[in-house]
Amino acid sequence: MRVADYIEKLKPYEGGKPIEELKRELGIEGDIIKLASNENPLGPSEKAVDAIREIADKVNFYPDGDAYYLKEKLAKKLGVSRDNLIFGNGSDELIELIYRTFATDTNDEIVYCYPTFIEYKIIGMAFNKRLVELPLKDFAYDIDAIIDAVNPKTRIVFLNTPNNPTGTAIKRKDLERVIEGVSDDVLVVIDEAYYEYAKAEDDYDEILDLYKKGNVIVLRTFSKAYGLAGLRIGYGIASKEIVDYLNRTRPPFNVNIVAQHAALAALDDDEHIKNTVENNQKGKEYLYSEFEKLGLKYIKTYANFILFDVGDDADRIYNELLKKGVIVRSMSGYGYKTFLRVSIGTPHENEVFITKLKEILNV
Repeated sequence: MRVADYIEKLKPYEGGKPIEELKRELGIEGDIIKLASNENPLGPSEKAVDAIREIADKVNFYPDGDAYYLKEKLAKKLGVSRDNLIFGNGSDELIELIYRTFATDTNDEIVYCYPTFIEYKIIGMAFNKRLVELPLKDFAYDIDAIIDAVNPKTRIVFLNTPNNPTGTAIKRKDLERVIEGVSDDVLVVIDEAYYEYAKAEDDYDEILDLYKKGNVIVLRTFSKAYGLAGLRIGYGIASKEIVDYLNRTRPPFNVNIVAQHAALAALDDDEHIKNTVENNQKGKEYLYSEFEKLGLKYIKTYANFILFDVGDDADRIYNELLKKGVIVRSMSGYGYKTFLRVSIGTPHENEVFITKLKEILNV
């Protein structure tokens, strides 16, 4: 089949290994712990689960293309107008819509730091865009390098805070420096997928209001803290003008009826979010402590995962953990040859992970 050269060069996104796949590959019986994909270890809200059950016999109907009720409730919760909101089939689709809508010239350049959320790169390559990829500095976005890289061809700047896979955050003053350093026709995308976890840290800055700058869109999701990753629903907050343009290229009925109702119910369960964040904070401190006892370097995280250095071949440690029924992520493909990324689980999951890691490291 004939395809363009840039499609030939594309490598599909690889998520964390599914539990069932590991069972098939290695024939492992019993419990398998997945700490690879930054999922909520407490699962979804019971209110969301009840909403899924209630809507199940109505999936013969198309969803509300405008997500009216979800938009109304979320707008009130965030203190924005419903005209400032757009929903997508996960944040991934919103990133694709951003490319499709605002990077339409073959010479348009897209700026981001790497390693970061890989979809900025994959989707950009799929659209055959000019990607300006800058290295991280001390595991964080290099703001000076980004500002220096911006030129008249720049169309989009992606800023991931907290950054996946490093967990580092970008200060509000640095976000403002980027916004002020670009022209009004450059879209600044602030991806805040891990916001609910990040805001639990005393030094994390609130940045939602930056969308009022006019050329900014803030992305968030129901996949992480809300525990609805399997339903694929994310949202963006931006000016009415940006939302209007995105809606022109958005496919009809892009957010399914089950996802809409589950998200609507999840917004009512503040207790679930509270418990989720508390579990994450306690798990984070436990893992920090254990890494320190093992003499392993780790990066302070504002998210629900930790990047840490095993001081050995990351792929080898990753595969040894798989054999013991623990799934994490090797970061060798991101250039961090001795680093793993582990999602923060329940207390039991965290303890099993540390036990198995100690066995492999012989300590």
